[in-house]
Formats: sequence, structure tokens, C-alpha cells
Amino acid sequence: MYIMEEALGRLKDSLNRLQKGIFYLNTYLRESYEMAPALEALSQAYEDFLRVIEEYPDLNEVAEEFVKENDLLPTFKEMKARYEGIRTLLRKYESVIEDVDAHLERYRTYRYYLFKEDDAVARFADVVFSNRSEVVVRPLILGEKGISEALQKMGGKQVSKVAYKFPGDRAADVADIFLREFPSAGFVMETGDVRFTWKPDVGVVRLDLPKDVIHEYDEQARRLEATVLAV
Repeated sequence: MYIMEEALGRLKDSLNRLQKGIFYLNTYLRESYEMAPALEALSQAYEDFLRVIEEYPDLNEVAEEFVKENDLLPTFKEMKARYEGIRTLLRKYESVIEDVDAHLERYRTYRYYLFKEDDAVARFADVVFSNRSEVVVRPLILGEKGISEALQKMGGKQVSKVAYKFPGDRAADVADIFLREFPSAGFVMETGDVRFTWKPDVGVVRLDLPKDVIHEYDEQARRLEATVLAV
């Protein structure tokens, strides 16, 4: 019993340190994107420099004098050394990053899918819920008029102020109503341990479900030409 408690303590400690490491590294990497404009500016300036020198070779002497007066060579060498240092550092920990990614993926209980067409979203809802006895649906964003009336007209059984229950094999029809008539509202469908969320502002489906079946739905989504997002 003591050994188990000790192991549990070590596990929690390692997870807390892993969380902090991810947080701080993510912060540093966000800041690193600020390098992109500088790298692009350097690249464009160098291309312009080469074009001028190739067209007017006699100007090489002017370039040489500028490099000398502004200590451009040692400044560049310092920058290059730092650049190489970052590349070396990233290569050193590349396998660790990949291993962490692979292991955390084992605990994934959600996925985002990007579909090319709304019709495919409705068909995916059918894939997810058609073999389930019932599904509860509600708008993601409240306020759009006519939703309740439309769901009642389809035979939905009201279970709360904004939620309606349908047989699972009606999921595609319900999704289609939202996508065609109330596209800005979005919707959530759920039953048991599965939740299907259509977010109109970003145009993606989020599926929350048990981790042991998530890859099955990845394949089903790909058959409907969805992009399976790795976020």
C-alpha cells in the first residue's frame, strides 16, 4: 500500500512538472514567431542585394565598405551562431517532443473535424448517432428565433427549455435543419458518453467520446472527406 501511495505521489509530481514544462515552452514558442518578420525581411533584403550586385558588379566595392564600416560580418556571425544553437537545441529534444505527443494522444477523448460541405456534417452526425436509441439536441448559441418550432415540427420531445430529444436515426435530419435554416446558431447533440458540437464560427465539428473508439470515427470522417485536425 505504501509503495502504491509513493508511486501515486511520483506520478502527480511528474505530471505537474510536465504541465509546467509545456506551459513555459509554449510561451517561449509563441514569442519565437516574432522572428518570422525579421527572417522574411532579411531574406528579401538579401535577394535585393544580390540582384543589384549581379546587375552592377562595380558596386561590390561599395558593399564591401559598408560591411566593414558597420561590422556587419561579426554581427552576422553572432546571429548565425545563435540561430544554429536554437536549431541544435530543437534537434536534441525533437524525439522527446514526439514521444510526449504520442503518449498524450493515448488519452485523447475529443477530436475536431473540418468538413468541406454541410451535407457531410449531417452524414457524419448519422454515423455517430444512427445506432443509438436517442439523442438530445440543443442550439449552441441561443437567441435565434424559430428553432424550437422547427424541432417540435420534426417530432422532437422537449426535455428542457431549449433541448429536444429525437431517435438516434433522426440525427442527420436534425443536423440538416440547423445547417440549412439556422446556420449561425450551431448545435450540440449528445447521448450517453458522446457529444457532437457544430461550431459555425470556426466551421468545425468537435466530437467528445471515449478514447478507445475515437480512431474509428477518424476513419469515418475521412471517408466523408473531412480533415482530421491534430489539435
